Amino acid sequence: MLLIRNAEVYAPEYIGKKDILVAGGKIERMADTLPEFDGAEVIDAAGKIVTPGIIDRHVHITGGGGEGSF
Repeated sequence: MLLIRNAEVYAPEYIGKKDILVAGGKIERMADTLPEFDGAEVIDAAGKIVTPGIIDRHVHITGGGGEGSF
């Protein structure tokens, strides 16, 4: 588990400073303040920004980009 504290969160609009608990690679909880969890690694993200992941949907279906084609 990973506990991220004091992050400035955009989801995508700004929702404020939050604590985020990540377990199994997924966000399990997010709140203004979360308690300590046994065995959780803690990261102080004060002054850092957390945003949703970005997916690059740009693909070359027929090859292109100098890589040849099928």
